Amino acid sequence: MTLAEALEPLYRSYLRRLDEMVARLPDGAALTERTTPAVDGRLALGGDGLPLRFDVADARDGHTYEVHGARPDAPLAGEVLVGGLPVRLDPGNWEELPVVCAFEREPSPEEVEALADLLRGFAVVAWYGGFSGAQRADRWTGRAHGVRIELRRDELWAVLDLGSCPPAALEALCAALGGYADQRALLTSVRIGGKAQAG
Repeated sequence: MTLAEALEPLYRSYLRRLDEMVARLPDGAALTERTTPAVDGRLALGGDGLPLRFDVADARDGHTYEVHGARPDAPLAGEVLVGGLPVRLDPGNWEELPVVCAFEREPSPEEVEALADLLRGFAVVAWYGGFSGAQRADRWTGRAHGVRIELRRDELWAVLDLGSCPPAALEALCAALGGYADQRALLTSVRIGGKAQAG
């Protein structure tokens, strides 16, 4: 089983929640996966430096909606190999999905920054639709919405809001993480899923 196949239930559950949110609005009133303009007309930026992209908005009054799963969705497997890198999979939500990279020892600032750059670069490519491929020809764009990256002890956490970006994108990310581990020999594990908040 591939990583993309294992994560498909999380992705499908998120799309179902989006479709349910759109169904609550009158026909033609839903705006989907649009960016947010600032007062001066430029794109409003989130804390990650990427322009803000919301899930659904009401075209009548501009009110925006973000969907969140009430409980974590289960992947189809507990672990998969991506290019020789074991990736543990825990239940989670596509719209707030942790990718946790554990170092084998306390990393140097340069090692942390190199890995953070890789994760940030993935998020930027996904935000611009680099993994959308042959996306559904409906209202969803196949683009990610944002990322939060932080070092928690000996783990670098990237909490991804993957939007409608397809699961195959995480296959590419984990292949790159495998390349990082080969070059740096620092990662003891990669986990996708679980709780996004510390504690």
